[in-house]
Amino acid sequence: MWATQWPPVSLSTAAAFLERDGHHLKVIDCPAVGVDRVQLKGVIEAFQPDLAFWTTGTPTLTHDLNLSALIKKGAPACVTGVFGTHVTALPEAALRHPWIDMVIRREPEQTIREICLDRNRPWGEISGLSFRTGNTDGIRHTPDRTFLEPNAIPAPAWRHLDLSPYRLPLRGAPFLIVAPIRGCPYACSFCTAPLYYGRRLRKRPVAKVVDEIADNMSRFNVRDVFIWADTFTADKAYVKAFSREILNRGLRISWTCNSRVDTVDREMLWLMKTAGLWMISFGLESGNPRVLKQTEKGITVEQSRRAVTMAHELGIRTTGHFVLGLPGETKSAMRQTLRLALDLPLDIAQFYAASPFPGTRLYDLASKEGWIRKDALFAQDHAGMDLPGLPGHRVEEFRRYAYKRFYGRPGAFLRLLTLTQPGAVHPMIRNMSRFLGWVRQGKGAGRRALPPDNR
Repeated sequence: MWATQWPPVSLSTAAAFLERDGHHLKVIDCPAVGVDRVQLKGVIEAFQPDLAFWTTGTPTLTHDLNLSALIKKGAPACVTGVFGTHVTALPEAALRHPWIDMVIRREPEQTIREICLDRNRPWGEISGLSFRTGNTDGIRHTPDRTFLEPNAIPAPAWRHLDLSPYRLPLRGAPFLIVAPIRGCPYACSFCTAPLYYGRRLRKRPVAKVVDEIADNMSRFNVRDVFIWADTFTADKAYVKAFSREILNRGLRISWTCNSRVDTVDREMLWLMKTAGLWMISFGLESGNPRVLKQTEKGITVEQSRRAVTMAHELGIRTTGHFVLGLPGETKSAMRQTLRLALDLPLDIAQFYAASPFPGTRLYDLASKEGWIRKDALFAQDHAGMDLPGLPGHRVEEFRRYAYKRFYGRPGAFLRLLTLTQPGAVHPMIRNMSRFLGWVRQGKGAGRRALPPDNR
């Protein structure tokens, strides 16, 4: 319900490597700055890049891959490469597009760097690539690349972007993403996070992360930060050290992060709030214990109640993320999830339709069982599966009903208004109007308050 433009982290981090190596480069976020296909073709024709890399997302995959033809028309000699979770899981599908030369699998920055360092180096010697060959099998996959060590991950080179479009939802303030941690050790069946960054928790040095925040404040006049990590609170000692470093330096910032309900305690939350945390987002997923167990997330409903209540009591705003239509779901189970959302002191609730994203165990299970719908869009606003006894259209109907029940309460709407800063009133009213139209007509959708899965 509250969508925004997210600064492209992987592209900007890759740009930091490339400029360090002395390359002439251009980074453009077309949706953020309103560049359409005709304008992009003009940019390509004027710049004439030797190589072009861009991110892809599962919901927008067809559009993303079709950009390759436009780029080749504008710069026929340009080598094209795409990355993202979907093409990492299914590189062959991307390489069916004749104008895409390579797929960069998993974490892309170091692979992009090696490709650019030596244009004459055979691609077969570069880890983390998939590309077409002249052999009978048609496609070659080089070995997976070793993930970057924490000390080697640079701060994103935001200076290559127009940062004016990036505004924090509800606040309307300029913001940037800071990524202190990569990797997720948890085993949620529906999540693509480990596919991109792996399971090992790679924690950047706290001092370097806070240096990055201070630099963003002075260089870009940004005081709002989104801490981007799949589970920032996975290591309590790290989070406490991060919070103390902010306090020790006297940095006056506001920040928000994502968390699991089983990785927080009162002491840590209080320290985080003292250091500027104003909102925390919890992946609650379901109010039904059986459905929760089948996701292999490893949390309980009681842990969800305790974590949200604890944060609320400390004065931290809370967002709850729920997924409807997971394996084992029934109408009764969905009602339990809605009841949990209504019972908790949540400021914001996001309800998604379960989608079997390629690269997840949910995708493997849904493919095996024949649950994937023929019209599946693989997006969180579209039920991608027809479960036994629960067709996807029923999940979508209940999703609309859940939003209507949650935000139709006077207290919930007033709470949302208190979150909205003067500079964000008009966007909030516009989004609310679209949201209400969707609730009435069954069109449109909410968007998760997280960066898209393309990173």
